[in-house]
Amino acid sequence: MNVRQIGILGLLTAVSLAAVGVSLRTGSQGFATDKRGQLVFPGLVQRANDVASLTIRDAERSYTIEKRADGFYEKDSDYPAKADAFRDVVSGAALLAFEETKTADPARFADLGLADPGVAPEAIGRQLTLHNAKGDVLAQIMAGNRDSTVGGAAGGSYIRLGDQKQTWLVRGEVRVPVPQAAWFEINLVNIGRDALAGLRISGGGLDEIVAVSEKKGDDLKIANAPEGRETDSGKTMRLSFMVDPISFQDVRKPKGEPASDARRVVVTSRNGYRVTYTSIGDVGEGWVRFAVDATEDSGKSEADDLRKKVEGFEFKLAQHEIDMLKWGLMDVTAEPKGKS
Repeated sequence: MNVRQIGILGLLTAVSLAAVGVSLRTGSQGFATDKRGQLVFPGLVQRANDVASLTIRDAERSYTIEKRADGFYEKDSDYPAKADAFRDVVSGAALLAFEETKTADPARFADLGLADPGVAPEAIGRQLTLHNAKGDVLAQIMAGNRDSTVGGAAGGSYIRLGDQKQTWLVRGEVRVPVPQAAWFEINLVNIGRDALAGLRISGGGLDEIVAVSEKKGDDLKIANAPEGRETDSGKTMRLSFMVDPISFQDVRKPKGEPASDARRVVVTSRNGYRVTYTSIGDVGEGWVRFAVDATEDSGKSEADDLRKKVEGFEFKLAQHEIDMLKWGLMDVTAEPKGKS
């Protein structure tokens, strides 16, 4: 879906709005407010195409997703974001309709998932602000827990508006991707068992680990196992999961240069290309920079495609991969079976 296709929002939301109206007329009355059935953000359906950016504040951070001429991007990193996710957030906000008034007591906000930062992360609401190209606020909402009792296929959710204390149960939902990485296509490439030829981890003042797959389909084996020890197949299988797929949990613009002795992982694919991870800063933080090069003519196209995804960015690995970066030879080998 490209940027121009966001224009289908007007048609999609108009159809959905009609369905919401039917649901409102036939649903349970509950403790109705005099606003019941009214759109939370009147006119947003017609102005959906004017939404130029979404700013989300949650328990961890505040970040902005922007609509640009050539797509959608996370503002700070300039990394591409999912167009469908942007569309879903805007259309979800446009279709929210009031159902019931709820508490205005801040002490009870956590029960609805609408607490401000400073309390348990799972109780904090996600604040969403929609801006137009001039930076004007088109809508602002604090989105909390879901509620399936409202009726209709969409169900409902709890919200607060702006910095108001009044909370509401509304029909509909604003589906903000959680965590932030859910805005991105986090799987960069898969180097599966048949394609993985070898993996070398070195630098950082830690052991060098050389793992090889002798022929297509073979499991990795430690080529430099210490005398009297052999490959721990469970651990080498876990190492292979670092590249099947190669993925990330966060992304940012480059910060500084890697140390000359930085921890590195060099992955060789039988498909004719090589991927190198280089740690940036403390290896325990898990930030790496990827480099990709073709080792054979057959791998040039795939290497070029992957290079476009990773050049100019730094990526944070998942915690289990960060832990593996710090492994030594004793972690990936074991005494031969049967040896006492």
